[in-house]
Amino acid sequence: MGELRSIPNVGKATERDLKEMGYTNILSLKGKTGEELYAEECALHGDVDRCQLYLYRAVSYFVNAKNPDPKKCSWWYFKDEFVFPSPCGAVCVSCPQFPAACGGCRKTKGNAPWLQYVGAKTCPVYDCCVNGKKQKDCGGCESLPCEKFTKDPTISDEENAENLKRMLQNLRAPSRL
Repeated sequence: MGELRSIPNVGKATERDLKEMGYTNILSLKGKTGEELYAEECALHGDVDRCQLYLYRAVSYFVNAKNPDPKKCSWWYFKDEFVFPSPCGAVCVSCPQFPAACGGCRKTKGNAPWLQYVGAKTCPVYDCCVNGKKQKDCGGCESLPCEKFTKDPTISDEENAENLKRMLQNLRAPSRL
């Protein structure tokens, strides 16, 4: 078994594909995104099942994260619904509560763990965006950000400000779902 096989989700076939693409060890994968690896494999083999993209996203996370969370290394946590912004712009796979405490807004239908602190049954952003306006996210809303974007009471004002900034950037990015 080669070094590449020590990466979660990398079996014999993926190891072979990575080697065909010129990746011989973990260090050679540093800095690569899942999208880049998937595009390289598609260029090599033609149409490749989209699940391979999810696998490569997980590989990229494992290789590039400073301290990858073993609970987040499964390829299915890197499907589009967890990688692309949720209705508020948060990226589920980047959240410390995902997947143990929260399965993501699309799975829980806006029933986030932090709701216990604000006394709501559904996230106000999710409720407005998905249930009310029938949108996938708030990226096109004229009122972005609005008062429905509540502060997380478990973190500092500075952390809340950084989170909101990152969420807005995610919603305004052209690569949204």
